[in-house]
Amino acid sequence: MNYDGFTLAAVAAELQNAIVRGRIQKIRQHNATDLTLEIRGVGHTYRLFLSADARFARVYLTAANEAVRKQAPNFCMLLRKHLSGAFVTAVNQVGMDRILQIHTESPDHAQHVLILELMGKHSNIILVNPEARILGAAKHVGSSISRYRQVLPGRDYLPPPGGDKADPRSTDAAAFDALWNESFKEEPDAKSVSGWLVKTFGGFGPFLAAEVVRRASADGQIDRDNICEEVLTIGAVARDSNYEPVFITGQRGEALMAYPMPSVQFPEDKQHARESINEALDTLFRSLVSHTELDDQRKQTLTAIRRAGASRKQTLKSIERTISESGKSERYKQLGELLIANLHAFEKGKKSITVVDYYDPAAPEIEIELDEKLTPHANAERYFKRSHKARDAAETAQQRKAHVLKEIGILEAAAQEAESAEDVDALKSLRKMLTDLDILRPEIDLEKTPAEEFGGERIRRIITPEGWEILYGENAKANDYLTQRVARPNDVWLHARQVVGAHVIIRTAGHKGGVPRPVLYQAARTAAQNCEAKHSSLVPVDHTLRKYVRKPRSSAPGFVTYRGEKTIDINPKA
Repeated sequence: MNYDGFTLAAVAAELQNAIVRGRIQKIRQHNATDLTLEIRGVGHTYRLFLSADARFARVYLTAANEAVRKQAPNFCMLLRKHLSGAFVTAVNQVGMDRILQIHTESPDHAQHVLILELMGKHSNIILVNPEARILGAAKHVGSSISRYRQVLPGRDYLPPPGGDKADPRSTDAAAFDALWNESFKEEPDAKSVSGWLVKTFGGFGPFLAAEVVRRASADGQIDRDNICEEVLTIGAVARDSNYEPVFITGQRGEALMAYPMPSVQFPEDKQHARESINEALDTLFRSLVSHTELDDQRKQTLTAIRRAGASRKQTLKSIERTISESGKSERYKQLGELLIANLHAFEKGKKSITVVDYYDPAAPEIEIELDEKLTPHANAERYFKRSHKARDAAETAQQRKAHVLKEIGILEAAAQEAESAEDVDALKSLRKMLTDLDILRPEIDLEKTPAEEFGGERIRRIITPEGWEILYGENAKANDYLTQRVARPNDVWLHARQVVGAHVIIRTAGHKGGVPRPVLYQAARTAAQNCEAKHSSLVPVDHTLRKYVRKPRSSAPGFVTYRGEKTIDINPKA
């Protein structure tokens, strides 16, 4: 898959003819990174799909009507507020870079720009006002992620770094020679030229650079004049919108990529001409995303199955140890009877007694341990109880062993079924079956609304200016659900020390490095403001990782123990 600046230029050229002067009728957000604008043009309604997905950042006109979330996210509501009913006045690509600007004007003359940045994991969709002030974004980027460029409401919009590349559309032979001579003093090799093209010219990614080098090289030798000619040709194609889109397939007919012109890097018979680059991209990504979703779902399902299988096998070992110890039941009974036979020989307070073991044909003397706090008769009863417990545990373990063996068999069969599944629905059905059997835990769907995501429990969410997510429970039951079901092992857990209060979680998934101090203090303040000591001038708040928090069996809702904590003193009123 390749979506470089040259491809975006071809898409932008078609969008200029299709959606400019069209009116935005509907705005739908499908998940955290994908949305569709429904735009009514002259005699036709277009669906413009935009995605800031880390793997498949893209934009094109689509024929698909993707599913939407039950409750529109905040960013979608923001877009509807400012863009619904607005007219598209222009579609601009910044240079030949992977940045697309969609300019709009509302009937009341309010103007906004929707900016799509196709930058891999840094991709984003950003709405700005005419003063280039950010109104909202699909992904908030705080100072903990980027010190140079924060993408947060209220901040000035700064373009991504690296936008000073030469534009092939306005480059001539003299400008090319100057750039070449500035970089190369000797004859370069193909790898050096490819890297130079990507670094120097907008629109060039590794694929287009390799294409130019392949076309311009003769017998493996780099010819500067040929490189210059190919670069100027690329610029002319983009300047004149003289594209020849192709849809490229593999040996088995699978979709590989779509590109604005034929490529010498693929066989001619695997390149299929298309009238529209948007149409080709729509077909391509439907296939790629579908296969990727299948692979991801298969990987997640197999991981869950294998973890559950490993857990069952560990349980089986524990059960077999219990069964192997069942032979001690008879010995405990014998020791109790020996104590009964020798009640006259010892009194309360002794730690042990030496008796003759009449159950051994050799009748040796043995030492039996005693509980010095118990009476002689109570010590004998203690051994009888241990005998009964060992016997009963063995019987229970035998029943449990059969159940665990059955679950292991189900998991092994499920793993084979997951390996051969051909669509996502089959994998989801398999996982649901295992969940209904209580073999796998239910998945936590991060795309659900808060009420759905948290099982209806009263859990609140805070998004910090740095883009971190803080969750806290409003009652004991919600605290239990948050800590036991929602939090992940490496999330940060906080609680006001030795008082009743909210469990607070800082979600760390998707963030590198430790939690920034401002985020940690905001979470600690949340814990202090939601505890019984909230009217105090100083509240100590403990924080540790969720994996160090434990809920004792049969304990009251919200009660936990924890270790490895550090403490922050917080003024809840500050």
